[in-house]
Amino acid sequence: MKKNLCLALMLLVGMTDITAQTAPLDSIFTSEGLVLANVKSVEPDVIKFAYPNEEVVNSIYKNTVKKICFKSGRTQTFAEAFALKTIMSAYDYDQVSLSRLESETKGLIKLDEVFTKAVGTTTLSNIVKVKERAFRKMKIQAAMLGGNLVYMLDQSTTGNQVGGYYQSGKATETILSGIVYTNSLPKFEDFKKIIGDKRIFQSYSYISIGKNSTDIEDEMGVAQPVVMIDEIYEEKGFIYLRAKVKGIENQIFRVAFVEKEAIGVTWKDDKRLYNIYFNPMFSSDSK
Repeated sequence: MKKNLCLALMLLVGMTDITAQTAPLDSIFTSEGLVLANVKSVEPDVIKFAYPNEEVVNSIYKNTVKKICFKSGRTQTFAEAFALKTIMSAYDYDQVSLSRLESETKGLIKLDEVFTKAVGTTTLSNIVKVKERAFRKMKIQAAMLGGNLVYMLDQSTTGNQVGGYYQSGKATETILSGIVYTNSLPKFEDFKKIIGDKRIFQSYSYISIGKNSTDIEDEMGVAQPVVMIDEIYEEKGFIYLRAKVKGIENQIFRVAFVEKEAIGVTWKDDKRLYNIYFNPMFSSDSK
């Protein structure tokens, strides 16, 4: 009788454990992937949740959450995440968002600082056009870094305005500074899976923008430089390549964009910010 009772209790405990492990969970869709958990609360800045069979409450910023599919069947979407667009090349710069609210950077990943300057061609340059060039240049730099949001730090314009124009001893000038963020970094495992064992690639685009540039400049010239990767490593979530590229002194490149048919790396020196793009499907490896 006692044996039967013990067996029944053991079965009951086992069934309870199985039920707990297979109980329906809430699905949190973030910029980094799917999180299965029990949502505890949705607050102004964060979403609090607990993993299955755990009591510890974790938090995630709403900036990084696209939607939650609750186990009740209800779905809640979040405008904060949808406001940030996916950037896949420098030419997506129009998709970069600008913000003056530091709170909108919570949960995002800092990439770099940017500084831009736009100067009018005459002392009677229209201030609106000069500002447009400055903001456009800032967005281009952010996109080349792989960012989709710039937190604006400072903005200044020189000149004396007269009738919508600035007049002074020098041309109109707008100076901007900010910090570039992204809500999602390329995944190290995805990158390694895409390139496999291939290490030599023919680039198809080589662009840059200088301190005094107003637009993207094609650096390709006659020859398309070959990218020869010596080492791939990850550091604090960022993917880096130690590589050789003819005519380029910099040997460390950060991976900014990853797709099956397009990989883009970025680097900068004292004068310019650069991107090189290559198709991982076409390798120049001789082996």
